[in-house]
Parts: sequence; structure tokens; C-alpha cells
Amino acid sequence: MGVNGVTNIAGTANSKVKEFNDSLNKDAFLNLLVTQLRYQNPLEPMDDKEFISQMAQFSSLEQAQNTNKITKLNSAYNMVGKIITATISDETGNLKDIAGIVDSVRVKGNEAYLVVDSKEVPYESVNEVTDVITSIEQNQLMLQNIRFSMAYSMLGKNIKAKQDKVEIEGKVEGLKSVNGSIKLIVGEYELSLEEIYEVR
Repeated sequence: MGVNGVTNIAGTANSKVKEFNDSLNKDAFLNLLVTQLRYQNPLEPMDDKEFISQMAQFSSLEQAQNTNKITKLNSAYNMVGKIITATISDETGNLKDIAGIVDSVRVKGNEAYLVVDSKEVPYESVNEVTDVITSIEQNQLMLQNIRFSMAYSMLGKNIKAKQDKVEIEGKVEGLKSVNGSIKLIVGEYELSLEEIYEVR
């Protein structure tokens, strides 16, 4: 076997070790510890401090994984009733974007899935989360749009209005928004829609 063959085997071994280390979970850690205890030299058993240190590492790993799982589940449950966008794989393996309101959350093992239009969306696939506006907010927006459309349709038209018992007559020259209210500019006056009683 040439030098290149040895290098390739060494490279493969290194990548396998890295792959194993990256996916080391608490079960793998426990198996490793049990194997180490089983095959230790009986004449030179593992030092108590070393054993306690490894058990502490195991406990820390388990606690970190449990904390991550709880955090992920809490975050997923907080998305219920909200609009999400996500990128998921379809049946053919192609990536596609999906958007919709989260109906519920399903948990399978350590993974959380958000249910959107009967489709399961992995928690990790979520790109954006947006609050859904309430029906009251929707009605307010719709009413504001209607009022703006009415005011806009009066531009350039002659109107009659009454403001503080003063009769006003003239052409609507422009529109203005004051603290969220729409005002129609007629000469030196700023009129609300409620103050106008005739449009010609």
C-alpha cells in the first residue's frame, strides 16, 4: 500500500471520529462510560475523582439536552395561533415555502412539529413568526380604509359643512391625517367627514 492509501485511510478515520463526536448524545456517553468501566484494568481501576468527573459531565449533558427540549417545546407552543413562514421539503425532496396559521403542535420523540393546514412543519424550518391581528383590529382597519376612500372621493368637489355653528362652503383642496383622523382641507378649514352634510 502506498503513502496515498495510508493518508486516505487516516483521513477517513478522522472524519468518522468527528462524525461520531458531533452526534454524541447522553446515551452514547453512558455507553462509553459503561464500556470504559467494563474493560478497565482491574489492577489499576479508574480513579474515584475521574469517575465522579465523568458522571458530572453526564449529568450536565443530560440537563442541557432536557433544557433545550423544554425551551424548544415552549417556543413551539407559543407559535399556536400565529402566522409562520417556513421552508420544508415536499414529497419529491424539493424545498418549498409554506405560510399559514399554526393550528397545533405535535411532539414526536425530541422533535416538535407545527401543524399548518394539516401539514407538519418541523420547528427548525420556521423562518418568521407574525402575530395575527384580532377581528376588532381588522374592523378598525376596514373602517379606516372606508373613511379614507370617502374622503378621497370628495377631492375637487364642492361641499357644505358645519363646524362649531359656522357654515362652511367650498371646494375640497386636499386631505390631511391628524392623530389618525382624516381631515378635508377647504380653504382655511380642516373638516372631519362628520361635519360635511352636502357634496356636489
